[in-house]
Amino acid sequence: MSDRSVIGTGAFGPEPAHDERLGTMMRDIVGDTPHNAVRWSALAERIGERVREQMVAPWWSYATRWERRAIPLALVAGIVATIALWMTAATSTGLHMTTASGVTTAVLSGIPAEDAASQFARSITNSVELTAGVPE
Repeated sequence: MSDRSVIGTGAFGPEPAHDERLGTMMRDIVGDTPHNAVRWSALAERIGERVREQMVAPWWSYATRWERRAIPLALVAGIVATIALWMTAATSTGLHMTTASGVTTAVLSGIPAEDAASQFARSITNSVELTAGVPE
């Protein structure tokens, strides 16, 4: 048996050991490989033609193969995102301030500083009950 350490090493791992009995049985059923009957130049030309076709194909030609699957998936993803945003908007509370300038603007517009600070803390921590453990 020949050393096949180089052949088959790569992404799929080493090539498994050849089973001589299985090879003999397959040759008995199928026959030997017709090396001389194959037109290798025609095979090479067909392979080269396919490679040239793929090199010339624009990038969007791949998307056209997937459009029957991609369009319904995109619609479903859009519907799910819309429902998720709608549910988030329905459960959000009041004014969301995520920056210090938002707190300053809220205080200057007349919101008490304690309420503005509480709303700012809620928007940062996503917690509704920040004062639950604080004694009065």
